Amino acid sequence: MSTADETHAALLHGEALLAALRTELQPLVDQLAEQAGGRDDLRAQCAGLIAGWWFASPATQQGHELIAVGLLLLAGPVDRDLLVHWVRVGFDRRTRSTRSYDPSR
Repeated sequence: MSTADETHAALLHGEALLAALRTELQPLVDQLAEQAGGRDDLRAQCAGLIAGWWFASPATQQGHELIAVGLLLLAGPVDRDLLVHWVRVGFDRRTRSTRSYDPSR
């Protein structure tokens, strides 16, 4: 990568991280935290299933799935071991499925 590309990439990287911290997202995070009702395990499950599904077939996904995962993770504390478990489950489910994302499966 050229120096100009590296600089451009660094600027884009920084802007993306700053955008993720914008206060406009906080109401969405708060809504998910309220919906979870203190069930951090369910947030980790939902985030993991969505992420695993996405990682198993990123070319067939739209990208908003990862935004949903990020919002769920920001909505409270996360047990990372539990999250990894559910990412694996989501990945396995996607590799065995021919359907689009269905959280009930």
